[in-house]
Amino acid sequence: MTPPIWTSRSTPLAPLRRLALVLLTWGMIGLAQPGILRPDGFGHLAFFAIGPWAFAASRPGRRAFLAEWLGHSLGLAIVFHWMIAFMPVILAPMSIVPALYPAFAGVLLRRCRRWPLALLAPAAWLFAEALRWYLPVPFSFGWFRLGMLMHDTEWIVGSAAWLGTWGLSWGIAALGGLAADLYTAVTRPQGTRYPTVAALVFGLAPLLGLIGLSVVADRSLQMSATGSDRFEEGPDLLIVQPGISQEIKAARRDPLADRFVPQVTRTLQALYETRPADRSGDDAQPDLVLWGETFLPGKLSSPEVQSAFREGARPADWAWPYPAPLDERNFMGQDASAREMVGALFGQASMRALWKGLFDGGLAVDWAERVMIGQRLLPPGTSFLSGVEAWTTVGEGAERELRSVNGVVLWDAMGQGSGVASKVHIVPGGETGEPLRAVPFVLDAVKKVARAIPDFVGTDEPSVLTLLTRDGGAYRMGIAVCFDNAFDDPFTAPLARGPVDFFVVASNEAWYDDSALMDHMLAFTRIAAASTQRSIVRATNSGISCVVGPDGRVRAILTVPGDDPEADRKRKMVAGVLRSRVPVPRRSAGVEAAPATFFVHAERWLGPSMGGFGLALLLLGGLLGAASRGIVVKSKEDGYPAA
Repeated sequence: MTPPIWTSRSTPLAPLRRLALVLLTWGMIGLAQPGILRPDGFGHLAFFAIGPWAFAASRPGRRAFLAEWLGHSLGLAIVFHWMIAFMPVILAPMSIVPALYPAFAGVLLRRCRRWPLALLAPAAWLFAEALRWYLPVPFSFGWFRLGMLMHDTEWIVGSAAWLGTWGLSWGIAALGGLAADLYTAVTRPQGTRYPTVAALVFGLAPLLGLIGLSVVADRSLQMSATGSDRFEEGPDLLIVQPGISQEIKAARRDPLADRFVPQVTRTLQALYETRPADRSGDDAQPDLVLWGETFLPGKLSSPEVQSAFREGARPADWAWPYPAPLDERNFMGQDASAREMVGALFGQASMRALWKGLFDGGLAVDWAERVMIGQRLLPPGTSFLSGVEAWTTVGEGAERELRSVNGVVLWDAMGQGSGVASKVHIVPGGETGEPLRAVPFVLDAVKKVARAIPDFVGTDEPSVLTLLTRDGGAYRMGIAVCFDNAFDDPFTAPLARGPVDFFVVASNEAWYDDSALMDHMLAFTRIAAASTQRSIVRATNSGISCVVGPDGRVRAILTVPGDDPEADRKRKMVAGVLRSRVPVPRRSAGVEAAPATFFVHAERWLGPSMGGFGLALLLLGGLLGAASRGIVVKSKEDGYPAA
């Protein structure tokens, strides 16, 4: 006679034990994330982290939903702990609301009685993860996905070129489900059986598939120090990181003295100190100097926006720092001052009285005379890129208003600027008051921290700018700004439209001090590079600035000696420079030498499809479980509801 199938899913679980198991899962995830035990995290800790949650969520019990909701809320608070440095009041809604989705996934999981958790756990986790990712604020915040923890696991991260972070999430969750299955199989009563073979198949097949895809990706890239069939060393870049605190950047005291002048001094010093030994003259200078997010003083406005201002367009009534009407002198002065700062770099300064007053006022710099006589500060052939603020308009006719834009401008070697490449994803609360303006206590918190009610708007399509180098090359740079770094589409959308040689992320994470958020951003960058097989350059105000290759590996990173120069290198909240070339698709082979990855074209539908597939599995498993007439060994404690 065939032994009956054993399932512990009919055995009730007490609320406190359930809470402890959910917290064990999030504790392992929390320790695995970047910036906690080590800068790049311990991704291997996450391999079986989903196991305790899967085991708990599959069993019925009193207050099951509430216990799991509480556990997931505390777990997400662990992941989002860096928010304490910026706006602690936001941490509660950031954690409590999205925690509803994995708690609801647990309800569905408890109705699937017969299938292995190696299949059901990733289905439930991906369903909840897709909800967290795609639902807008205030219903969710996105940010964290389980697969992100694999950014430093080189033997598997290459699979992101096909399945992105979603495939990595499924593979890890399947291993966790397998761990729960094996525990159940080992502890089952004597004389019963468990579908261990099926569990092994569903648990290991995704991992083996991801490893195979990663091997294919690594071979196709053929990365080497001197280039490859598909990639070669591209433009020579100089990233200048000021390392200033957010208090200085946001104080709005004297942006010239506090930010611009020290940054120019640091840039000119770096141009001299980073010259390669094997080159001389202008050939020893970089093709591009990069500054971080919104670091250029002033606020740009296009002729179209200036015309709208003259016709009556003004900032929204609720927006600060303009509680009083913005007059034309101040409005035009913001644009003029920003352009004057850049003009000084290219020997095109025109406000000599401004500079004379600045230098005569006691601000002594060795490049003052060069500005006064109209001599350019940047070497011939060197372009300049900086994060900027700018004005734009929204609405039509009498309803038209001025709104702020957080973006990037590229000035070529002759000092001619591009249009503003705007940010796509605006930070809720930090850059836009919508929809949080309707919540009074949130509005008050934003006012206190940011000294403003932010009025920024994003763009629908990420921008691509063209960098012209001194050797006659032309490189297409995809542009992302700060929060964009946490998303897929700022990197996939430009490549889906046409060729992109590499990406630049201009960022400012000084709001969060030296918390793990900076390490998270680097992890997002590495996953994005592996997903698109394009290099990504991070130019930040306080860290972490780096160059990541198309395989997701860090090629160069800005660090400075720490307290122990022999063993400690700091990469967060430090001032410094980074000179590096960026790998790009080989020019002689044309764009087809490095075509867009599968994930680039699949990104829009892959996440919803995997989340929907997970939901379908859970619903089907629940229906089959309800209709099943198989023999199941049950506990004498049966009787608790399965919700």
